[in-house]
Amino acid sequence: MMRHTAAEYFSDGLRLQADLADTDAATRVLEAFRNVPREAFAGPGPWRFRSPLSPRTTLVTSPDADPRWLYHDMLVVLDEAKGINIGQPSMWARLLAKTNIPNGARILQVGSGVGYYTAILSQLVGPDGFVFAYDVEAELIERATSNLADYDNVRLRHGNAATGLTDEGPFDAVIAFAGVTHVPCAWSTQLDKNSVLLLPLTGRQGAGAMILAQPDENGFSARTIGRCGFYHCLGARTESLAAKIDKMFSDPTRMEDWKFWITAAGETTDFVRPSK
Repeated sequence: MMRHTAAEYFSDGLRLQADLADTDAATRVLEAFRNVPREAFAGPGPWRFRSPLSPRTTLVTSPDADPRWLYHDMLVVLDEAKGINIGQPSMWARLLAKTNIPNGARILQVGSGVGYYTAILSQLVGPDGFVFAYDVEAELIERATSNLADYDNVRLRHGNAATGLTDEGPFDAVIAFAGVTHVPCAWSTQLDKNSVLLLPLTGRQGAGAMILAQPDENGFSARTIGRCGFYHCLGARTESLAAKIDKMFSDPTRMEDWKFWITAAGETTDFVRPSK
């Protein structure tokens, strides 16, 4: 009888939980999840998890510090007070499969956290690509730096990617792990013409939709790929746009495969529904 490791069961489960098609993009994403050890990033156990079956205020604690508890499709809570977590694996597996990051890509990651998803991205871009990962929290960058010491294609930066991005582009992809209301000029000016942006477009309370966007002659063409909730991305938000996003996504049918234009980068952004 064939025996499976916890990581193999984990990736097999993600294929089902994320409803991934049998594509090259999905296969590469699942391989990355299989290859990156979660225990190297979650800190010492026992660990606290947020179960999708429990109220948002209820956390579940692993019975002990055996790493096998980390190989389930659950959000790992790192700092409950600050809302810092290692996000839901099935959600990110689905999103990254849709983004279809190629080998050799140069990625800007906005919000490295402790580096778990940075490691996943590192696997996806391969040795010929690079991940430039920013985080505003010094403690998180310190942990990520230690956790990613053996990842040669990762560059970590302590700072605000929306306002303090250095000239590291052009980027093939921008992936944000915090909610934005617009594409900052610092990102739009360092994009390749075929770049893709995976962004949580969120309103005043942090709820909204994940979008995939690509630059075009008028700004960005975008489509939604599912509802989301994230803490705010400092420097990539305005109150007026957050209010527009709340109104735009008050219709739940717009959360999935709804197409629109983002007409410009920066605070002059507006959202326009394409004509049919």
